[in-house]
Amino acid sequence: MGAALSCGSGGSGPSSDPTAYTESAIQDGTTDVTHLFAVGVVQVTQELAFCSGVLLAPNLVATARHCVAQTPQQQIDCSTTVFGPVYPVADLLVTTASMLSPQADFAHVVQVVVPSGADQTHVCGNDIALMILDRNIELPQYVEPTISPPMTDHSVYATTVTAIGYGISTPLDEAGVTAGTRRIKENIPLYCIPNDTTFANCFSDPMASQVLSADEFVSGDASTCEGDSGSGAYDQPSFNRGQWVAFGVLSRGAVSQDGKTCVQPVYSRFDAWGPLLIEAATEAATMGGYSAPVWAGGSGPATTTTPAVDAAAIDDAAGAVMTSRPAPGSLADGKACEADSDCAAQNCVSTDDVTFVCASPCSGGACTMGFACASGYCFEAKLGAVEPNGDGAASAPAVTHAKGGCSVSSSQPGGEGGGAGSGLAVLALVGVTSARRRRARPCR
Repeated sequence: MGAALSCGSGGSGPSSDPTAYTESAIQDGTTDVTHLFAVGVVQVTQELAFCSGVLLAPNLVATARHCVAQTPQQQIDCSTTVFGPVYPVADLLVTTASMLSPQADFAHVVQVVVPSGADQTHVCGNDIALMILDRNIELPQYVEPTISPPMTDHSVYATTVTAIGYGISTPLDEAGVTAGTRRIKENIPLYCIPNDTTFANCFSDPMASQVLSADEFVSGDASTCEGDSGSGAYDQPSFNRGQWVAFGVLSRGAVSQDGKTCVQPVYSRFDAWGPLLIEAATEAATMGGYSAPVWAGGSGPATTTTPAVDAAAIDDAAGAVMTSRPAPGSLADGKACEADSDCAAQNCVSTDDVTFVCASPCSGGACTMGFACASGYCFEAKLGAVEPNGDGAASAPAVTHAKGGCSVSSSQPGGEGGGAGSGLAVLALVGVTSARRRRARPCR
């Protein structure tokens, strides 16, 4: 049930040797016992196999579609390979545990939502699934998918990401010894985004469209590997501020010609599937007994009464239990707050280290009426520290963050990866490859 379309090296042309179509782990990452929103996904239909996932709400997980559905063809061709039926929900399990083992506390899946259009059965561009769980997993905050604005708005989002998954740490680990442990790697430069005119456009080479969908993007080499399928790519500046904002879920990737490096991971974009995500989130909220997340048109998940985090995971989270603060995401911009999770904008910031309020990031230096941009955030114009200057920006002290009090600034578009000739490197993601499935490592 993997996500790696192994096709050759990044930037040096296609490999002539077939490699494995497998689950795509965080290469050279470090063990992560903290970020419980990055979950493990286990499938037991034919053999014990696993992927990774992203907790978008108390009982809603995003993952790769091939993690929950059959892919009849072992040879992947973007123009012909299609998904088969979804596995029985009784065979799908989710856990927040940092290590997959029989002792981990698993939530069961009760519903799977996948793209259902007649033209949405192909693997490339449609490798996304939403799973609704049988119980709520209670965390201080959940992952926000980038829907609007899209990930190509670099006045809001950067081009570096954090990857977190349960896969192997190196493609040399053919026995899967390093798999099944949650690992994290930060500051990974994105490679290219289709039709992104302000960064690196994957489609600058017209041949790239044969091996990559417009609903996908390519991240940097030496990041994800086998077992990371379904894991998220998190906007790095947001991650640094303690906000979990994800661009999409991992679909497939490649291995370098020398077999030593996992390269060119391809992700399914969340901003291509806004209606699907919102529909699933609305249904999950109804089933879980909480308000839908703000990004889905609700007021944010309310505190739930059926926590599903096992004891070890609670220890890992350093006692991450909901308090009596406002329901996550319930406070509008300008309202007093204590933590990011209180705010609809997921930013609790201050210009004086004393008064903290909810604030949205400025969009191109502009804010809605009644607010002014100061150090990358929209504050109420009546605040004495915020005085707009002639170009619509504002002069103000550095903004500080409610959690940890560290300085923050708005995201800036990165120049990493891509550039001239980036389309040729994408061609290393050969759409047609002689491939085989590798048996997934059993959990133990």
